[in-house]
Amino acid sequence: MRCPHNYYTDCEVDCHQVDTSGMDKPVECQKCSNLNPRICFLIMTFDREQSCQRLVDSLQGIGDIFVLNDGSRYDIKGCYYFSQTKHLGKPGYWRTVNNLWSLPYKEYDFYFMIPDDFLPVDDFVKKTIGIWSSIKDRGKICINTYRDPVPRERCWTNVEPVEFGTYRKTQWVDMCFMCEKLFFQRVGIIPKISYNWQKDPLKSSGVGSYISLKLHRAGLSIYQTKETMFTAQEAHNTSKMNAR
Repeated sequence: MRCPHNYYTDCEVDCHQVDTSGMDKPVECQKCSNLNPRICFLIMTFDREQSCQRLVDSLQGIGDIFVLNDGSRYDIKGCYYFSQTKHLGKPGYWRTVNNLWSLPYKEYDFYFMIPDDFLPVDDFVKKTIGIWSSIKDRGKICINTYRDPVPRERCWTNVEPVEFGTYRKTQWVDMCFMCEKLFFQRVGIIPKISYNWQKDPLKSSGVGSYISLKLHRAGLSIYQTKETMFTAQEAHNTSKMNAR
């Protein structure tokens, strides 16, 4: 079945619901004004079946899980599962992100974008929402939830991070973050991004840079948790996204 929310007619997204029992369970948050926030998890996967399945298994009973497969031949159980009919890789990552963000069929209070080879730490939802709620900044738009072993400093917007108690203001967004619906409204549909990866397979897709610059130039604030909310299952030394 073709997903009715897909933006692009030249890259179909096949969708079917898989084993969603136990999903959409409320999560109590002591520091959030909404004691039962509705949580949505957004995951793009390619060539990491076991890692992605472990991630989805770890999220059961917390919220709704949407997985978009970028052309690999496997299914992920326990989620709302969709698959692109061809692999777009990093050159087409902007399309894949647009498609992934269009999948949720209803509104949620918080959205978590998570790489397919990450695993969450204990109580990551409560911790992240608690930190987010403590940020008294009307311009806040999203918060990165992964902290590299060696923290990044200036990235894409060339802004020096500002340290606070449990978070820091970075003005760049990685593709592992939490946000509210306003984030998607302000980013809008990501346009085609020119990308040439042949000389450097680890080169960024340009999506994070585009989003960071757009939000920063709009005067919005991007943060990062000081405690990492996710750990990597695999060493990030080989990209699996580039088209073959």
